[in-house]
Amino acid sequence: MTASLIAFGGYDTRKPRVRLLIDAVRRAGALEDNILIPAWQQVAQTNVPSRFSVLKVLAKIALGYPRALMRLARAKKGAAVLLPYPGIIEILLIAPLARLMGRKIVLDAFLPIYDTIAGDRALVKSKILTGPIWWFEKIALGLADQIIVDTDQHGEYFAKEFGIAAERFVTVLVGAEGNFTALPKSGQPAPDVSDTADLLDPEDRRPIVLFYGQLIPLHGLPTILAAARLSADLDARWVIIGKGQLEPMLSEELSGGADSNIQWIEWVDYERLPAVIARADVCLGVFGASDKASRVIPNKLFQQAAMGKLVITRASPAVDALAARFPDSLRTVPADDPRALADAVAGALAGTRKAASPHKKRWSEAALRELSPDAGVAELLEKLEASAG
Repeated sequence: MTASLIAFGGYDTRKPRVRLLIDAVRRAGALEDNILIPAWQQVAQTNVPSRFSVLKVLAKIALGYPRALMRLARAKKGAAVLLPYPGIIEILLIAPLARLMGRKIVLDAFLPIYDTIAGDRALVKSKILTGPIWWFEKIALGLADQIIVDTDQHGEYFAKEFGIAAERFVTVLVGAEGNFTALPKSGQPAPDVSDTADLLDPEDRRPIVLFYGQLIPLHGLPTILAAARLSADLDARWVIIGKGQLEPMLSEELSGGADSNIQWIEWVDYERLPAVIARADVCLGVFGASDKASRVIPNKLFQQAAMGKLVITRASPAVDALAARFPDSLRTVPADDPRALADAVAGALAGTRKAASPHKKRWSEAALRELSPDAGVAELLEKLEASAG
C-alpha cells in the first residue's frame, strides 16, 4: 500500500516550516488533500502567542471543524492525517476521530512547548503552571503514530523527556524555499540587491555581518552585541533584523551614540529577505547556551546556505556534523562566547576580501539537496507503508 497524507487542521501557513513540509509531501506525490482551517492570519508572529490570541484561534478552529471533518471523512480511505505546526494544539480532538476513520496521525512537533516556555525562554517558572504544560505535551505526543522533528537531537529530547519510543520519530529538515537562491533556478530570478537601498545604505561600503530572527534568548543576542563591541575596529557593520523579548537590551546598546557599528532594522518583509541576505558578507546563526539552542538547526541556516553564504553559528550536536563536512561554508564557535564569535567574523571577512569573487557560491548543489526536507519525508512514507503492511 502506497502511503499518502492529508494535511489537516488550523496550521499556520505563514511559517516557512509548514509550507516547506507540505511542499515536500506534495513533491513526493503523497499529498492526498490539504484541509486547512484558516485561523492564524491575524495573530502576531511569535514563538509564544498570547493566551487571548490562542483562544481566538481555538474558536476559529472549532467553528471550522464540522466542515473540515466532513471533507476528511470523504477523503481517500487509509490516508494518514498530517498535523503541521502547531497541530499539537488540536491533536487531542482529532486523534480519536481519526482513529474512528481508520487513519493514522502524523504530528509535526516542530516547537517543543514545555521546553520553550519553562526552559529556553523561562516565561513561566511556577510548577503549578509548568506541570500541566508538561503533561499536555506528553499526552499529545503519545497520541501520534509518527512524530516529525526538525533535528535528530529534538527527537532524542522528546523520547527521553516524555518516555516515547525512538522509532516513532522521523527527522525532516526544514530546508529553504525557492526564492532563497544565489543563482536563478526553477524560474526564480536572482535577488535584486538594489531592493535593499532603503534598508542598507548603498554608499556604506563596509562589509555586512547579518543577523535576523526573533530577539529571544535562544538566538544569543547578548553574545552578538558583545562580539560587535569587540569588533569596533574591524570596519564592518553588524546588521540586526528582528523584534522580540530582548528588544530593551538592543535599544540600550544603541542609545550610546550614532557611531555604533550596529544597525537595527525591526522588520523586513519575508519577500525582501533574500535580497538582504545577498548584500551580506557573513551571516550569523544562533549563539544561546540553552539546551534547546544545542538541538536546533535554525531555518535561517538553510536560507543562508541556499544563498551561498558563509554562516557562523554555535557549535552543537545538531550542527557539528554539517560543519565538519562543509568547513568553508559553515563555521562554529562555542556557545555564549563573544570573543570567539568576533574572531570568527574577523577571519571570515579576511577570507572574503582575499577571495577572487566575494559572491562565490560556497555550498554545492549536492549539499543543498541534502539540506532539503525531501529525504525525511521519504523516510516518513516508508514507515507509514511498513506499518500499514
